[in-house]
Amino acid sequence: MKVILLNTIEKLGKKGQIIFVKNGYARNYLIPNNKVLLATLSNIKIFEQNRILEEKEESEKIKKATKKINSINLIGAVIFFMKSSEKKKIFGSIGVKDIVKQLSLIGIFVQKNEIKLPQGLLRYLGIHEVIFAPYKNISTIFKVVILSK
Repeated sequence: MKVILLNTIEKLGKKGQIIFVKNGYARNYLIPNNKVLLATLSNIKIFEQNRILEEKEESEKIKKATKKINSINLIGAVIFFMKSSEKKKIFGSIGVKDIVKQLSLIGIFVQKNEIKLPQGLLRYLGIHEVIFAPYKNISTIFKVVILSK
């Protein structure tokens, strides 16, 4: 039976590929679990139209992500002024929420899930590297500087 893969399936193929599978495998497993479509002319046309729309959406998301990265790279660093002890440990901590808030004050609006703190919450004075990953494989590193009041 000739089918179109709706998702990448290990040992079968990649998304959008047209493959041949046994009739029973397609009828009993692949079709009921929405993993494939029958490869009729109308389904192939619909799938191609959907693929074109998905590619446009993907390119839009990539454009937005690179725009955000460029604005993050322009600022270079986000600066916080915190009270600290003699051992350079700040009172409290700085998390993703605080960084998002500080960026929004500058005019850069990001989501919490786009910022990754590799070392967890920031609790000491100094320069810390933070990963900004707005979309899939698009990311950059910027600095968070914590200074004493």
